[in-house]
Amino acid sequence: MNGTINPIKLNEVIEYEDLFHETFKGTSLKAGQVTQIIYWIRPGKSFITYDIVDRHKKYVNIEDAPSPPSIQREDLSFKTSFELNQQVDIEIAGVKRTSVIVAMNITWSDNDCVVSYGVTDLTDTTYFGVLEELLERWNPEYAV
Repeated sequence: MNGTINPIKLNEVIEYEDLFHETFKGTSLKAGQVTQIIYWIRPGKSFITYDIVDRHKKYVNIEDAPSPPSIQREDLSFKTSFELNQQVDIEIAGVKRTSVIVAMNITWSDNDCVVSYGVTDLTDTTYFGVLEELLERWNPEYAV
C-alpha cells in the first residue's frame, strides 16, 4: 500500500498563540513540539494523531485539526508491504495461525518510521502492534 498524508511537520513547535487564531477556535491541538506522528488506518476510516511535548507535559494521541498557516505542514509518503483485510499468517508460541489484517499504524519519530498492524486470527483474537518485519518473516512471499 502506498500513500501520502499532510500532517504538521515533525519537530514543529506549535505556539500557544497559534491555538487562538480566530478561524481555528476549539482546536484539539496543544502548544508544544510535535515529537511523533501516527497515521491510523481502520476499515472505512483513517486519521492522524500527534504526541506533543510542552516543557514538563506530554500530550499523546492528539487528533489532527485544521490549523493556521503559521503551523507548517509537510507531505509524508509511506509504503507498506500489506493491506487492510489481507489474509496473512502469524506465529503464536511457535504455531502458525491464519489471520486477517484489521488495522494499520504508521508512526514517524525523529529518525524512524515504523509500520505495525492489528491482526485477528480464527479464534477472533486481535493482536495489535505486530511489526511489519515480523509479518514479512512469517509471510516471505509479501516481503518488499
